[in-house]
Amino acid sequence: MISLQAVGVVLVSAMLITPAAAAYMLTDRMHRLLILASLFGVVAGAVGAFFSFLRPNLPTGPFMVLGASSVFVVAFLFGPKHGVLVRWRMHNSRAHRTKRENTLKSIFHVLEARDFHGEGVTLEELAERRRETIEEARHQAEQLRAHRLATVTDDGQTVYLTPDGMQRAMAIVRNHRLWELYLTNAAQIAADHVHEDAEKIEHVLGEDVVRELERRLDFARKDPHGRVIPSVADIRKAAAAPERAVGSVGYGN
Repeated sequence: MISLQAVGVVLVSAMLITPAAAAYMLTDRMHRLLILASLFGVVAGAVGAFFSFLRPNLPTGPFMVLGASSVFVVAFLFGPKHGVLVRWRMHNSRAHRTKRENTLKSIFHVLEARDFHGEGVTLEELAERRRETIEEARHQAEQLRAHRLATVTDDGQTVYLTPDGMQRAMAIVRNHRLWELYLTNAAQIAADHVHEDAEKIEHVLGEDVVRELERRLDFARKDPHGRVIPSVADIRKAAAAPERAVGSVGYGN
């Protein structure tokens, strides 16, 4: 009743909702939300009262709401879980990581198509596989080099995977082919209809899920299309000697 007479119905609603909304941007736990909402309300009230006393005839209630709104804007933009900028950064980072992994997978496919004769992949081969321009392939190669997943020759025309790059490429291929095999075996989906779904899920499968898929598939060695599925042992070998690792799973060489 005191607050209604002090700031009015609309401003009371704002003071009730805004601190709680700001707290919700920072935590998902109820007890923490209540504490933060109370704290934000107190801060907003103190800030509003302070600024309203700086000059005569300045209304206290609207300044309190402005203070609460400022807290909400900061939480809305920079909140560690629900903040707009944080989510944008995470989405942007995920998109770039997906592009790098798709490029690694494409390099692996080029090497696999020629039975791993030679370790380098030219930009023309990569661009053809990715259905991109040479400049786009060069940009992706530079991204791999910046993340120490590949090296590029001095003339910028040939890409070589580092041990870490080969290891990651084999892990992505493994995820993709295991998921394709799981969909064809468990969901009874035709082999020519599982590729697109596997393209999406391959980047988010955790190691625990992948190991469970392997157990359910009885550690199958080939996907529905007859291609070899890299195993955990193959991927570990790739960390030390990628050319020996791919040869050890029956790819050739």
